[in-house]
Amino acid sequence: MPPLNLVSPFPAGVAFSVVHGPSDDDPLDPRAALDPREEALLHPRTTHRRVASFRMGRRAAHAALHQLGMPAGPVLRGDHREPLWPPGVVGSITHTAGYAVAAVALAEAFGGIGVDLERRRPMTDVKDQIVFGEERSSLEGLAEPELSDRIVAMFSAKESVYKAFFPRIGAFFGFDAVSLQPAAGGFHAGFTSRLDERYPPDRGFLVRVDWYPELVLTGLALPPDD
Repeated sequence: MPPLNLVSPFPAGVAFSVVHGPSDDDPLDPRAALDPREEALLHPRTTHRRVASFRMGRRAAHAALHQLGMPAGPVLRGDHREPLWPPGVVGSITHTAGYAVAAVALAEAFGGIGVDLERRRPMTDVKDQIVFGEERSSLEGLAEPELSDRIVAMFSAKESVYKAFFPRIGAFFGFDAVSLQPAAGGFHAGFTSRLDERYPPDRGFLVRVDWYPELVLTGLALPPDD
């Protein structure tokens, strides 16, 4: 089956790159190694599947940075496993089901970038770990497979929010910190408490949701800080 044509959910100015492999756990080509400083981030006992996903993600990141006109260099990792972008760049990486996606932009043009890719799959058993408070009303009357699709989309959207805001906040926050309601093109999102001074609970933002036969892609591009 030919790879899906994943289209950028972001506005102009955000570089978007997709790397596709036959599967996450294909045998690894030893010639496919990355910059030694990136390879050093991998534990010797890391599974082949995780090594393949990591390498694909870093290749997507390199391609996106090249689109942005940034010089070549390793994308290392912070204390919370977040990618460390060159100064003046914001972005994020995601990988699943044999695909890796990276999105990057200049920090002077965007306040944060979050992207996430998920398989469409049954998720009703973990609904209460993803959906909270008023969000539950958006699930009323939904039956399978639409119910699981909505939960997968909410999970992915909250992942995108986390990736866009973690570099700004500098601390972990859970799914209950983000409230989502369906909106045209995705979800209207906002925080339930004052985690980011520029985004109090009364200031929302849109998380884009794009559907593919077996995948859902979500993206968040924050405007530049005033």
